Amino acid sequence: MKVMKFGGSCLQSRAGVLRMIERVRPEERPLVIVLSALKGVTDELIALLERARGGVAPPLDALRRRHDDVLAELAPSARTEAARALDARFAELARLLDGVAALGEVPSSTRDRIVSFGERFSVLLAAAHLEAAGVPARVLVAEEAGILTTAEAGDARILAQSREAVRAALRPDEEVVYVVAGFVGRDPDGRLTTLGRGGSDTTATYLASVLGGPAVLWKDTPGLLTGDPRVVARPQVIERLHYLDALELAHYGLPAIALKALHPARHAGISIEIRSFLEDTAPSVIGEVPTSHLAISCVPDVVMIDLVPEEATVVTHHAGLPLAPAPSPGRVLALLAQILEELARTGVVPLLLTEASPAGEVTLAIKAADREAVEGVLAARANGHSATVRDALAAVSLIGSSMRGKIGFAATVFECLAGEGINVESIAQTASERTISVIVAACDARAAVLALHRRFVEERALGE
Repeated sequence: MKVMKFGGSCLQSRAGVLRMIERVRPEERPLVIVLSALKGVTDELIALLERARGGVAPPLDALRRRHDDVLAELAPSARTEAARALDARFAELARLLDGVAALGEVPSSTRDRIVSFGERFSVLLAAAHLEAAGVPARVLVAEEAGILTTAEAGDARILAQSREAVRAALRPDEEVVYVVAGFVGRDPDGRLTTLGRGGSDTTATYLASVLGGPAVLWKDTPGLLTGDPRVVARPQVIERLHYLDALELAHYGLPAIALKALHPARHAGISIEIRSFLEDTAPSVIGEVPTSHLAISCVPDVVMIDLVPEEATVVTHHAGLPLAPAPSPGRVLALLAQILEELARTGVVPLLLTEASPAGEVTLAIKAADREAVEGVLAARANGHSATVRDALAAVSLIGSSMRGKIGFAATVFECLAGEGINVESIAQTASERTISVIVAACDARAAVLALHRRFVEERALGE
């Protein structure tokens, strides 16, 4: 069964609604469509929640008007029915915000319920328009679509038992479009949960993995691009991308699809198509396929932390006098294991990690936003090591399996950057040879991206 996901900009206007219907109407049924909140609504809900925490329940008039405007083109009877369903959900939202205002605090389960309303509103709008266009539609939220999750607030994970629940809920013998709220699940205690950043993509790819796929993600971009269009003037569409390259791309700063959304598709072996909602162009296809283009990404605001043993030296004797011994490889590995285990508990994933010195020196490159958490881990675990922090850095990465086994490829990267006068603070290549990452001064990041894109994407496209 095919699963389509429509992003938050798809229902923003009458033209968007009509385009969504055009995408859905010719598809074989049953069909699953997954909806995000209207663009910006999740942020609005968070802002309303914060205002309520201050002690006063905020008005919902502006938020309600945004959703009523989407229904304005419907016939009066259809509009009245959809508005009645919205009434019930807005009343629930108002009660929750009143409770927050009275308490002056937000329990984590209440926060998830409030943040989930964006998707729970949008499915009502989409279903109303599909029904009005003669397309039978059924709204499903959380466990109604089989999405059963763990209880972690704001970052719940879909449970294994969801597979059977999804198959029971989304039956293959019904001539209907299942309209599913993305981003939302239900935990074992019956509380609504949210799946975190990229949650609607994750809902779509998970459902497709159970139902046989494919997953088609409609976006307001042409597809996956070889570079950030805010930096690169002429990025190209990556027509084919291997699962593993897509994982690297999501990790290193070109997040057209969330990292967690890739795993269900990869494990099930189904493809993900990323298509332009606005134009009828060829999609980017993620799957067990050869990658068609290299991509250049940038993570700004990076911090490097150098860990150096306080008393260690590789020289064990001088003038016949014994000095402090160098740390054994086993001790260094044990230290790394402890640090990485603690970082995993805090949800921090290093961008780059090197340990190549006989003195036991370790370098970590992390996002600046993670600095406080990492420094806390190092203070507790890195006994006997001093830490030196270097900031005002950026991580620039060249990603794609087409570089694998290419002799001299890394040297060409160095030559390209040197030609622009850019110094490389550190470099790492993944064992799979799918990614080369360099740490450069933040002020050089833009020039590095442009130089690498020109050399490895634009000139290659011209056959140079």
